[in-house]
Amino acid sequence: MANIRPLSEPLRIKAEKELNEVPERIDEDLNALKTWIGKQPHLRCRMNDQFLVGFLRGCKFSLERAKEKIDLFYSTRTNFKELMTNWDPCSPKNMEIIKLGMTVPLPNTITPDGARLLIMRMGIYDPGDYDIVDLMRVGAMANDIFMVSDDQLMVAGQVSFICTNLTVCFCRQKKTVA
Repeated sequence: MANIRPLSEPLRIKAEKELNEVPERIDEDLNALKTWIGKQPHLRCRMNDQFLVGFLRGCKFSLERAKEKIDLFYSTRTNFKELMTNWDPCSPKNMEIIKLGMTVPLPNTITPDGARLLIMRMGIYDPGDYDIVDLMRVGAMANDIFMVSDDQLMVAGQVSFICTNLTVCFCRQKKTVA
């Protein structure tokens, strides 16, 4: 039996309808991914069920697409070593960036099956004080945490409100009146 958190009822329904998630097939899909990963000598991949189901959900349960995404996830980490160095959230530099609050997930969503709302405060830092690689590293660390801990984001997606030092920008769906 897969070791994943059960989804709330609204998220379970959304996952089944929009992500092609079939609860009775999750074990089989995870085992297929794990078998494939085991045959990939270039991958040193986490085999945690919650981690892997995130790739399946992100690919609407297409095993082939999930395999591609896992390979890309680890290839990026291999090819951009500067991004992966100092991967300690408690290091002074990373802690300083975290405390800036550049990305703040809001605790509630608009609807029970709605997207995670994030405030991204891009204008909060002085570019002269921080290297872009350091900022991207902390962002990648946050994404890794969201991936294994935020079912709302993994099933329903995210809506980001991007704030610069002067403005707030966000996407809004325009309704048309017939």
